[in-house]
Amino acid sequence: MKEKKNLMVPLRNVLIYALIIAFFVGVIGIFYSMLYSETQQKIIKNGELNSATSAEQINRYLSKGVDTVKLVCYTLDNMIRAGRSKDEILDFLTNQSAAVINTTSENSTGLYGYIYDEYLDGSGWEPDEDYVPTERPWYIFARANVGRVAIVDPYIDQQTGSVTITFSKTLCDAKSVAAMDFLMDRLQVITEDIAKQGELDAEIVLDMKYQVIAHSDKSEVGKGYLSENGTFGNALANKLRSTDDGYFSLKYDGKEYAVYRVTVANDWTCVSVYNATSVFGQLKTTVIFTVIVSALVIVILLAVFIRSSRKQGASDRMSRVVEALAAAIDAKDAYTNGHSGRVAEYSREIGRRAGYSKKEQDELYMMALLHDVGKIGISDNVINKPGKLTPEEFEIIKAHPLIGADMLSKTKELSRMAVGARWHHERFDGTGYPDGLARDMIREEARIIAVADAYDAMTSARSYRAALPQDAVRAEIEKGKGSQFDPRFAEIMLKMIDEDKDYKMRDRGTDT
Repeated sequence: MKEKKNLMVPLRNVLIYALIIAFFVGVIGIFYSMLYSETQQKIIKNGELNSATSAEQINRYLSKGVDTVKLVCYTLDNMIRAGRSKDEILDFLTNQSAAVINTTSENSTGLYGYIYDEYLDGSGWEPDEDYVPTERPWYIFARANVGRVAIVDPYIDQQTGSVTITFSKTLCDAKSVAAMDFLMDRLQVITEDIAKQGELDAEIVLDMKYQVIAHSDKSEVGKGYLSENGTFGNALANKLRSTDDGYFSLKYDGKEYAVYRVTVANDWTCVSVYNATSVFGQLKTTVIFTVIVSALVIVILLAVFIRSSRKQGASDRMSRVVEALAAAIDAKDAYTNGHSGRVAEYSREIGRRAGYSKKEQDELYMMALLHDVGKIGISDNVINKPGKLTPEEFEIIKAHPLIGADMLSKTKELSRMAVGARWHHERFDGTGYPDGLARDMIREEARIIAVADAYDAMTSARSYRAALPQDAVRAEIEKGKGSQFDPRFAEIMLKMIDEDKDYKMRDRGTDT
């Protein structure tokens, strides 16, 4: 029987070691999953914002041409109905061309059309003898889209070298067409500016045939991506053809790109390209570092367990695990080192004065030690940011109670500790988070930890402020009594502050 009992000790230790390893593996998995998701969502949000901005500016820019052609065609329709002569119509086109060139900041070369079975050009351009207006795309597109302004596919103007599109519309006699060329130079400027402002690798506008209308790299303008071989543009065009998703990942030449697209006028596509290789590379580096640190912690913990297994009971070993986790939590936040230990001391003292038994005090102490365990799953950039957090960063921080509770609840021996982790930011009046609980709906231990946590936060120096004076700390707790804090436990903390004449409690926790 004695031999069987001796065999059970190593087996029990093995199980404990396995639980520790499983816990840390779970923490690392959650940490990586959250970091990856956070990074991916940031990239998606950035791409969506830039694509939406680009689409809005492009549609606004093109609407100038559409509105101009509509207005001109309205007048031409009236002139045709009134039987005005060809010369009168040409004079009108000439006068309007000068006005259009001025109002579009020279982005248009003027108005022209095929009216009364004859080509008329308001800019004074004389076509070659073999020029057949009715065979030109601007005429064909307008006749195919009667009743609305047609936008002809872009082309490179031989004279200016600029990407140009044409707006055209059929007139009231059903055979005449008015048109206007529109330069895409301004669209190119818009695209370059969006790429710079959004810190994108590329901002691209493609037509229906995947020809580049505008590109943050001007040398790409005019290229037909579908006809290329082995280029990034060709890989992008093929991916765009194969999916309708607004966001997708594209791997090319050993790099990973995040791509967001949105459709604009005439079924063109705005594409925002973000090189995510370095971002995800940094993410992997962070995870590898976390794995190494966690492995070292596990080794240390195992050494401690092996060395003390014959001398200490299961409760003592669990206490060491909790303390090691608390140390890891505090090490995560450069500005609050020792915070978990101090909050645990204050919580235990409040529990003692509230009539808790020794066992209940010890459990409350360990619960408070792990109240911030969820911060392990928050990005270092947010945790250790100097200065005030942005609203988005504060929302990330607010996730740590749920993360911590989830971590602890997965381990049977630590599941009881999830009480403090989940609810230490609830408020007595119900305006706290994550669950908005109030009064007795909040577990009593969490209400105690909330007071202790607030006291330590105010009495500790932070990156953005020094520790508050003791009278200011007392006033804040008095102010929060009944709203932020349970009045019973707030009163106990106020009494502890009043007894601390030299303001030394913040340095050593409590002496009791």
